[in-house]
Amino acid sequence: MCCLSACKKDNEGATPAPTIVGKWFMKSHRIQHSKNNMVIADKIRTDYLVSDFEFFNDDGTGYTSNSTSSGTVAIIQYRYTLNGIRLKINRDTPTFYAGNYTVVSLTADSLAIHYESASVIDGDSYRGIEEIVLSKK
Repeated sequence: MCCLSACKKDNEGATPAPTIVGKWFMKSHRIQHSKNNMVIADKIRTDYLVSDFEFFNDDGTGYTSNSTSSGTVAIIQYRYTLNGIRLKINRDTPTFYAGNYTVVSLTADSLAIHYESASVIDGDSYRGIEEIVLSKK
């Protein structure tokens, strides 16, 4: 008598968790500034070219590719860390300020990032909010 049994793997068909690593094309960048709780500027840019992207390497380095007004492409390298939903960029670029961001959503094809800043100058309160949306396509 011969008896054979088969076991199904628990992870069969499992979708890998999305990762920030890779090339992300700019889709939109909203910047809102307020002074003393009054919005003084609210702009959304969506006219990006295929040369406008972020590239996050798996070793904590990355770079911005940015189309310039002269028709050239600027490459700016930086270092980053991602801890949960906290993204820290160590250098100013056309997309990012050096600072801490919140990853609002991350899927296999889309990445949304949020940034806030606040300061007081000569008794006036200033606040900046940025929403950056990127896509793998």
